[in-house]
Amino acid sequence: MSPLRLTAIAVLALSISGLLATGCAGQQAAAPESNSIQQPDKTMPQFIQIPANTSSSPADTQQGGSSVKIKGTGKLVFCSGTNDPGGALIYTCNINGSNWTKLSGNHKGADLFPSWSPDGSKIVFHSDRDGYYQIYIMNADGSNPVRLISSESEDTLPAWSPDGNKIAFTSNRSGGVDQIFVMNADGSAIKQVTSGSDDCAYPTWSPDGSRIAFMSRRDGNTDIYTINADGANLTRLTESPQIESYPAWSPDGKKIVYQSNATGNFDIWVMNPDGTDQKRITEAIYDNKYPAWSPDSSKVVFYSKRDCTNDNGEIYIMDADGKNQTRVTRSDCTDAGLASWR
Repeated sequence: MSPLRLTAIAVLALSISGLLATGCAGQQAAAPESNSIQQPDKTMPQFIQIPANTSSSPADTQQGGSSVKIKGTGKLVFCSGTNDPGGALIYTCNINGSNWTKLSGNHKGADLFPSWSPDGSKIVFHSDRDGYYQIYIMNADGSNPVRLISSESEDTLPAWSPDGNKIAFTSNRSGGVDQIFVMNADGSAIKQVTSGSDDCAYPTWSPDGSRIAFMSRRDGNTDIYTINADGANLTRLTESPQIESYPAWSPDGKKIVYQSNATGNFDIWVMNPDGTDQKRITEAIYDNKYPAWSPDSSKVVFYSKRDCTNDNGEIYIMDADGKNQTRVTRSDCTDAGLASWR
């Protein structure tokens, strides 16, 4: 394994530009520290390197057998570790794990946290290809990558609004503390949504575009909050002494899925948008993290290390109630994770 440079919001006791404790995929599980919060990472910590005397990549080696049988249709976009010394790159595949296609590369730096636009024509992501983390969009086939913002701040973790007209993101441009911002999809009209002395990160929109869920340690522990898109009506949803993070609002608006280490390892949980009826839907001895919804809200795609003894992991899909958990990617446990489904 070769370590990559780690920057981001690993622990909310540190600034977002501090060291990350988790990764895009292949993150390390960490016992909770007092008053610490593990936030979405901007880099992947370590990767299994493919031997230098081969030209293989996860796209070449992932199908060790036939593709899995998963009901439904669609395509995943995700980041995965490769030979590239700069870090993770962006791929797509069918939801059964077939037809890997590499979308990014030929540059220094990592491309992370990809997400489909609502109409499926674009992908937004963040990258340090220009020396510091900035937000980019590209066409669904990987062509025409464009940097949306040019600044010396760390701008990361982008999320499309349901109508595709705006992008919410995390930035430390407000005095070094990470906050949630919203901009037009072309990078114009940047507005700050959250404020305060504690980091806020990883925005996700309600399906009607009126609310944004995010993670913050503003009350002492890493918990999940919602706020109006204009910054009004802040509401705390979880109140655990452990870590609740990485929320994702279901497309039908009925649930928020997230990860929590309330029972030891990180598992996937769901709750109502008002924070009630919190339920754990995975249970394994290895971490299950980074959940996202299928377009019809019937399934959840997530990352797990359960089949990988080398501390890396793969992508899985399950029903929204946690049933029928199925491994999708097979890249010899070369990190593959943080998937977005369309």
